[in-house]
Amino acid sequence: MKLLKRPIVPLLAALACVGALIAAITAGGSPGTPKGYHRGDNGTLTIENAYRPGAPDYTGIGLDGRPVRLSDFDGKIVVITAWASSCDPCVEQAEVLARFQRKAAERGDAAVVGLSRDSSSEMARVFTEKHDMPYPNVLDPSGKRLLNLPKGVLATHGVPVTLIVDPRGRIAATASEPVTESRLERLVATAH
Repeated sequence: MKLLKRPIVPLLAALACVGALIAAITAGGSPGTPKGYHRGDNGTLTIENAYRPGAPDYTGIGLDGRPVRLSDFDGKIVVITAWASSCDPCVEQAEVLARFQRKAAERGDAAVVGLSRDSSSEMARVFTEKHDMPYPNVLDPSGKRLLNLPKGVLATHGVPVTLIVDPRGRIAATASEPVTESRLERLVATAH
């Protein structure tokens, strides 16, 4: 009988490790992902309500010369997009976000704010005019504003990047790839 018990102990230990790994993956999305954070295969991250970190209060001067502060949008869902005029996927995303901003303005429940990674305000201004971007855009050539985000929120510091901030000023979701209209709507829905 003692010979049978010994092989069972390592087997039970192995099963316990597998069970713990499965629990960690389902709780956090993947090993190393913070609790309450769920990473999708398509470059998205959604964060459960109880685990959402506060978004930094981005401030700056918009390309139109007016001040822009994230706190100006308290009580609304804010879509923050980082882009650059040299980024081909940013063109398509700019059109998606422009349509979203127009609908959100009618409803009054959300807003879009852009962070341009361009090195000059003139390059960024030409891009926003060409693609009819009806939302404020702040020049951020070094990406400093994105670097202020809590650890684990972004999978990349490239562009385009999209952040969804809930009405309480907390990060509800991110996308590190271009978003389509349906994907954007799904991410925004997580912020309610």
